Amino acid sequence: MFKFRNDTRFIEYPQASAGQYSIKIEQKVEDKSEEQLVKKWLAIGYISKSFNKEDNKYIYSATDFLGAQIYADINDLHLLKKEFRNNGKQLAELAQMARLAKITQLKKTEQKATPLRNSDIKKLRETKDEKLKKQEVLKQEQKAKYTKIENEMDTKNTQKNKDNKQDNSEKLSEEQNQENQESDTASSRMDELNEIREQNNDKEQDLEMDR
Repeated sequence: MFKFRNDTRFIEYPQASAGQYSIKIEQKVEDKSEEQLVKKWLAIGYISKSFNKEDNKYIYSATDFLGAQIYADINDLHLLKKEFRNNGKQLAELAQMARLAKITQLKKTEQKATPLRNSDIKKLRETKDEKLKKQEVLKQEQKAKYTKIENEMDTKNTQKNKDNKQDNSEKLSEEQNQENQESDTASSRMDELNEIREQNNDKEQDLEMDR
């Protein structure tokens, strides 16, 4: 339950620029519920000022809480403030009614929007799931591709190692054959040398006997 008091306050903004209000008017409201009493200030209007060069003074205008103009071309600021004090309770009641109506409208809009929002969320989730599935498929394809390349490289390396081993084996065999041939050649030469020596020894013995 709201109770509107005859307490009105004016909040001034001296540095307000053109197009901005320079004074904000608020009315005290008591929101009484079963549990507690809450006192708060409710905006009921705004005052703007502009400088009149011809009269060399400020003129004022005022709007309600919704921004609709209710006073214009007022020269006396104190008179304008008095109008807000006299009508503060009524303006506060209208402001509160408008706020409650706005809250109700927002709730209805949210209720209407909820199914659409749920549908949008569902679509987003489905799109996200589909994207994740495609990414997983692509990941598996890339993994299979890399595995195939690795297997091919392993096969090539294995064959290369086999070829290298075979080449080394053939090379070793050739070297062994060459060594054997050289050994046989050396052995034959040694036999020939021994035979020549024996022949020379026989000749020397024959000569000695002839003497």
